[in-house]
Amino acid sequence: MIIVSIPEWIAFIGRFHPLAVHLPIGFFVIIVFFEILNKYSKIEISTEIVNVSLLITAFSATFACILGYSLSLEGGYNAEILEEHQWQGIGLAGVTWLIYLVHSNWIKSKFEAANFLYLPLLGFGFLLMMVAGHHGGNLTHGEAYLTENTPNPFRKWLGMPDKENKIVDNEVKTFIKDINQVLVYQDIVKPIFKQKCEQCHNASKMKGNLRMDDLELLKKGGKHGVIFKASNVEESEFINRILLPEADEEHMPPKGKNQINENELVILKWWIQQGASFDKKVSQLTVNDEVKPILAAIGGGASAAALVKQDKFVVEDAILTQSVSKVGQADIEIIKKAGGLILPLSQNNNYIELTFLNNPKFSDKDASLISTAPMQTLWLKLSNTQITDNSCEYIAKLSNLTRLHLENTKITDAALRAITPLQNLEYLNLTNTAVTDKGLMTLAPLKNLKKIYLWKTRVTGAGIENLKKNLPNLIVEIGINEGQMAELSKSKVDEKSDDVYKK
Repeated sequence: MIIVSIPEWIAFIGRFHPLAVHLPIGFFVIIVFFEILNKYSKIEISTEIVNVSLLITAFSATFACILGYSLSLEGGYNAEILEEHQWQGIGLAGVTWLIYLVHSNWIKSKFEAANFLYLPLLGFGFLLMMVAGHHGGNLTHGEAYLTENTPNPFRKWLGMPDKENKIVDNEVKTFIKDINQVLVYQDIVKPIFKQKCEQCHNASKMKGNLRMDDLELLKKGGKHGVIFKASNVEESEFINRILLPEADEEHMPPKGKNQINENELVILKWWIQQGASFDKKVSQLTVNDEVKPILAAIGGGASAAALVKQDKFVVEDAILTQSVSKVGQADIEIIKKAGGLILPLSQNNNYIELTFLNNPKFSDKDASLISTAPMQTLWLKLSNTQITDNSCEYIAKLSNLTRLHLENTKITDAALRAITPLQNLEYLNLTNTAVTDKGLMTLAPLKNLKKIYLWKTRVTGAGIENLKKNLPNLIVEIGINEGQMAELSKSKVDEKSDDVYKK
């Protein structure tokens, strides 16, 4: 595909095509409705009203064609479907002018045949409008947009394959019997791409010259090169685009589209961290502590139901009902310049998530930014950053904090002592840190703490038991339990046996 450089003003007006094209469509439908009323009802619509409606339709259809051509110069669309849609649009604009002329009193007085041409032309124009609209929808949303959510009973009647995935609460839920045997890309990652990305990156519409519905083209990337780097989340472009503020022009998916949710982002990052394989099963990858409950939920069953119950944060729910002021735009820009993001937790209040996941170089010298919004910050994510215990004095200022991510950082027991003022804390992730039993006991005063992650720490079973004496309802996650480990080990042994047999 050839990428054309176009003037900025042409690119600007072209973006109004999807808006402008609805005007002639609406008027055309009204005109058809008028004629049906005239023919089958006692209500009579005057010729003058129809004439004015036809004139508006013709002018607006022509204007929409001009804007559509401007938009097409940006590139990123299937050339064949684009050409068909373009000529159908031009043809429709021409037909609307012809319908207007044959309906005018002056033409009727000069040419008697005009009376007989009007209704056939109107019917032809209506059909052409539907075809052109369908091709326009294919360019914007993909060729399967109209049919992809066809219910299974109708799919059987139409000879279409059954749907393998079901969308529930904007998350891809796959019906899986054994999560260990699932192909990570095909069954978990690809459904996310299909639902959230392929609308703009498919065979019909290739924004940025990128296709994500074809495996080889996904690996190739778009006009800016590859979009992911195996085992390197920080240098994977599509992850960085997801983490940008939704208002940012580079944010993906674009504002207004179905967004990547938190669980899906965790899955995508995990897939990259584990090498971005296209043919490996879950049992062949390292299942980290953050992704484990998400995989359990995808697999369904009793474990998923238990996780839902465990993750009910009572204090957080209560705080969310209270009012706080909005974080200032100046503060949002300061955080953004430091490589962080301020994300709203809900449309109904001003509480936020503060995350520096997109800036692994974030360190103690920037730590004062953590307390930028002390009342509004409920979630804080400092995972994989360079912070140490020295940053925790700022964390302790977040009086309403309910969830804290410190995994894969350089913190020690001193950090745990520093955050004891956080009495609303319900979730704490300390995976892959240097904390010990001694530091763990300093968390005993945090009576609202419900869930803590201690995988790959220096904490022992005895230390965990001592903490649970003070916090008996605390759920402690230390990684894969013995039963899961045995199951994964068995899967790997079976696979190795298969390999030996094949050889």
